[in-house]
Order: sequence, then structure tokens, then C-alpha cells
Amino acid sequence: MGEDRELRYSSSRFISFLSGVFMPLRSFTFILFALVAVYGTAGWFVAVMVDATDRFSWLMYSRPVLTTTLLLASLFFSGICLKIMVMNRPAHLTRAIMHEMKTIWLTRERLAQGLPVVAAFLVFMAVFTSLKTLIPVVQPYGWDAFFMQADRLVHGGRDAWTWLQPVMGFPIITFVINVIYNMWFPVMFGALYWQAFSLSRPDLRSRFFLSFFLCWIINGTVLAMVFSSAGPCFYGELLPHLENPYLPLMAYLREAALSYPLWSLATQEMLWTYYLDGGLHYGSGISAMPSLHVSIAFLLMLLGYKINRGVGHGFAAFFVCIMVGSVHLGWHYAVDGYLSIITTAFIWWGMGKLRV
Repeated sequence: MGEDRELRYSSSRFISFLSGVFMPLRSFTFILFALVAVYGTAGWFVAVMVDATDRFSWLMYSRPVLTTTLLLASLFFSGICLKIMVMNRPAHLTRAIMHEMKTIWLTRERLAQGLPVVAAFLVFMAVFTSLKTLIPVVQPYGWDAFFMQADRLVHGGRDAWTWLQPVMGFPIITFVINVIYNMWFPVMFGALYWQAFSLSRPDLRSRFFLSFFLCWIINGTVLAMVFSSAGPCFYGELLPHLENPYLPLMAYLREAALSYPLWSLATQEMLWTYYLDGGLHYGSGISAMPSLHVSIAFLLMLLGYKINRGVGHGFAAFFVCIMVGSVHLGWHYAVDGYLSIITTAFIWWGMGKLRV
């Protein structure tokens, strides 16, 4: 009799916990799921219309996202344990760790905030990569020559990279910029998980995530298809009949790679191989205008300054490095970054007017 009562009590607590995590869906969570559902459905119809459903996936990133989640959770848990051991020095270490995790970090409210975002992002990234891979199928690359000319028009008749070269054209500096540029994914993922499980300032959190997903949709998919372009590093491959103003830049990067590793060159070669192959792969897809790297870095800066000046300054420095690196490493025309700054600022402003 007592065992049955205990079982019923445990079951009711478990059901109550799940209800607290997943039900009811708050307005932000509902909007986020609806946004991802509409985006995914539209992406599927695009794949159907161009007869490329074999290059569309809903869950291709399930393993990487889950692995990343477990890795970050392990690192965070290790940091909490270390903090308690060094700073608190409790008499009963295991009990103190379990108490802090249960009462502060693994609460029902925190999980209810974070888990839906992770789930939405898992599906969203698969759809995004599918659509990015389909850009040249929907709209063949045809804007590169125009954006090259636009860059010259904006920068006094010169290619944007030539203005940077006197300062950036040293292998050690190029290497450092490449390292920072490659930190975009860890920084982006870190900010995503940080805000996903944050309980402070829910209005700012909602504003950030709606802006975050819309930047990927508007800049990374819609405008990327409208202004289908590949970027300076692929200019000669796409337009072999035209003079390639980026040959000296790419020659410099290959020469600099003899002194220091430049992973951007290997990534560019991999992306071009994926493009020729035409299949769907992790990270596949080429798109220049507008720059999603610059867009998200700028968004993080906007978020940072809403938190405090120190965080804002840190993200601002990161944003400048991403903007400069996007041009110096041959990924983007400078105008790619300029447009993404404008669109991201508009998205951020618009989401600030929305109360969810």
C-alpha cells in the first residue's frame, strides 16, 4: 500500500515537472515554434518546386547540436563544481553541488526557458543549411560582378580589400584575424545557450532570439537568394571570362598560409567542392550578400550593450574583427557587411517594439 502511494506520488511529481517544462507554451515559445514551422514549411515547398527534396533535411544537425549541448553542459557543470570546491569549500562537497544544481541551475523554470530554444534551433539549422545549399538552384549566382563594382563605388574607386592591405597584409595579423573569424561559431553558440537558459531580463532575451532567428531567415535565406552571390574568393571560378580583381588578395593569402595556418582557405576549397558536388553536407552552401557573420556579430554587440558596457565593448571588438576579416580573408564584399548591419539594426529595432 505504501509502495503504491509512493509510486503515485513520484509519478505525479514527474508529470508536474514535465508540465512545468513544456506546458503551457508561453507567447515567446509559441511565436518561436511558429516561426520555425513556417520557415521549415516554406523551405520544403522551395525544395519541392525545384525538384531537390533529396537536398532537404529537417534533422541533419541533431547529433552535432545534441553533442554540443552535452559538451557545454559538461563544461558548465565542471565550472560550477570547481567554483564550489575553490570558493565555498563545503564540508559535504557532493551535497553542496547537488543542492546548487537543483535550486539554481536545473530548475523547472530554467529548463522550460532553454530546452524549447535548443529544440527549435536544432530543426532550424537543418532547414537553413538545406536552403543555403539550394540558393544556386533557385537563383544562379549572378550578382558578384555588380557587388564588386558597388564596392569600388563606395570605396573611392578601389576594391575594399586594398584599403585594408597596408595594415592587415602581414601573415601574423592575417593569422590572428583568421583565428578570431573562426571563433564566430563558438561565440555564437555560447551566446545562444547563455541566453536560452537565462532567467534575467526576459524581454531582452525574447528580443534577442526573435532577432537572431529573423537575421538567419531574412539575411541568410531571403536576401541571400534574391542577391545570389558567392564572394571574392570564388569570383574567378564563377566569372573566368572577366578580370579577377581578387587574384592578388588570394595570392597573398596562399603565401601567408606558408608561414601560418589559414583555415579559411581550406574551408573555401571545401565549400567549392560541395558546390560542385551539389549534395547536402554539414555546413554546405555558399552565399555572400548579405554577410550573416557580420549580421550575427553586430546583433551580439547590440545585445551586449543592453546588458552592460563591458560586455558591449567586448562584442563590439569581436564585431569589428568579423567585419574586417570578412573582407580581408576574401569571404565577402564590404557592401555585404554594410547591408547586413542595416537589416540587422532594423530587425533589432522592430523586435524591440514587439512585446512577447
